Amino acid sequence: MAKMFCAIALLLLHIFSAQCMVSTGRYGHGFIGYGINMYDPNCAYSCRAVISDSALNCSTYADMSGMTAMNATEMAAEGMTASTSAECYATDDIFLQTLAYCLYIRCDDTVSIPGRESWWYANVAGRASDQPGPKWSYQESLAKVTSPPTETLVNGDPLNTTSMIYDSDYIQNWNAQQVFEKQEIIHERYGSVLPLFLVINY
Repeated sequence: MAKMFCAIALLLLHIFSAQCMVSTGRYGHGFIGYGINMYDPNCAYSCRAVISDSALNCSTYADMSGMTAMNATEMAAEGMTASTSAECYATDDIFLQTLAYCLYIRCDDTVSIPGRESWWYANVAGRASDQPGPKWSYQESLAKVTSPPTETLVNGDPLNTTSMIYDSDYIQNWNAQQVFEKQEIIHERYGSVLPLFLVINY
């Protein structure tokens, strides 16, 4: 009897904890791996993860009072931390072009143009439930890259010209996101099934 009570308590705890989780992101239906995909397509999320580590021309810095005018590179050299808003991501020319070119290079044919456009509109500015759409579509942004970039972005350095990203940075993010999503799927699977199994068997 005590075991059955514990099993029911575990099941209820799992249900209530899922209901009580608060997210500032957009709504989803289901569990991760069962109706909700965290990083689909992973190529696009990995591109954005690498590039968004960099300050943009429209990024802001915590305390600029009493300072002489400095560009993003100089501020980074001073050790200042940049904050980049959704509006900044949605409107910065260099960010949009760099991200579009990264998707063009990194995403294979399994990610269709409509699929890229759908991801683009929903995720360029971030993952909040209420955020601005990008000023250019994916194809418009890519069309503005008239020749392959000659610069490669050093992870964390300010993004001040349309750039490539290093394979190592991209692969590191791709692998980390894939592993994290798989772990979350396993967590959801056994977090839901185990309490139910205990209830049935006790």
